[in-house]
Amino acid sequence: MRAVLANSLGLDQFAVHDYRDLPKNIPENCAVQIHWYREPHFQRFLSSNKFHIIVLARHPLDVLISALRFAKYEPDVSRWLDGNVEIPSHVIDKSPVSAEFLQYATSWGAENLLSVTYQWWHDPSVLKAKYEDIVLDPIREFSRLVDRLNEAPSELNAAINKFSLPTFQNTPNKHGWQGCPGLWRQLIPFIDALQIYKRHRNFFNLLGYSIHPTLLSRRSAQRNWQRLST
Repeated sequence: MRAVLANSLGLDQFAVHDYRDLPKNIPENCAVQIHWYREPHFQRFLSSNKFHIIVLARHPLDVLISALRFAKYEPDVSRWLDGNVEIPSHVIDKSPVSAEFLQYATSWGAENLLSVTYQWWHDPSVLKAKYEDIVLDPIREFSRLVDRLNEAPSELNAAINKFSLPTFQNTPNKHGWQGCPGLWRQLIPFIDALQIYKRHRNFFNLLGYSIHPTLLSRRSAQRNWQRLST
């Protein structure tokens, strides 16, 4: 999202773990990608620099699976939310079928990870987007966002094609993976998904996500993980 918007709108761009890591003289026209709490200091920073805020939501189970897989290739996950995401090292080589993953997915660290979108989603002034909608129709969704920003994009189609899934699959930290909404249905048995849903019920409900029973066995889920993670 950051790359497409910055490229099509001619913006400088930054991706940081902490807004205090941004340049002191931040450019007037820029896009910043960050996962940070909706807290007063950050809100004042955004307001004083006249940022428009776009919040991206994704199914919480897909978020947790994505974080598990990404942590294997990107050590900087330890810096997420100043370490409060708390992905333990012994989980990184496990599958979403494992007891270790379920323990993490129902932990305070996972709650912190999910809470950022949950906090910003309450804010009536933000622009909201869903991962699933962008995958389904990127032209429509990015056009909607730039229209809400009152901007006239240049070469939006070209930017979307340039920053496609294969581009991110080929980065050193494998920032792209499957790009498939609802992947959790192939990787998390329903009994585990239900436990995670109950633990984070408020997040699911506010963001409009649900879970439905599947017949996925642990053996099939493990096979799917081995197939997809190679």
